[in-house]
Amino acid sequence: MNSKDKKDIRNLSYHLIDRGRITTSVSKAKELRKGVERLITRAKKDTLANRRYVAKKIPAKGVKKLFEEIGPANRERNGGYTRILRLEPRQGDAREMCILEIIDV
Repeated sequence: MNSKDKKDIRNLSYHLIDRGRITTSVSKAKELRKGVERLITRAKKDTLANRRYVAKKIPAKGVKKLFEEIGPANRERNGGYTRILRLEPRQGDAREMCILEIIDV
């Protein structure tokens, strides 16, 4: 994964946490899901180390929302914090599209 891909995943992670759902391609959603699920798992337990880890991955506004809303809402869940809903292929290039959303937000 090159640096542009990492930046895209980082930006999409922030927007997913901020908005609760985003529309993107299936391949990006699968990559994004891995990272976001790790961040939500960290946010379930509010410690300084977890906050610092998450702060490296997303901006401060996202960290606040993650630890105050999303983490506590998913405290009883043991994984599977996100859902992928497939959509029709995109008109221009027929790329598979989907909606990636966080459950229980």
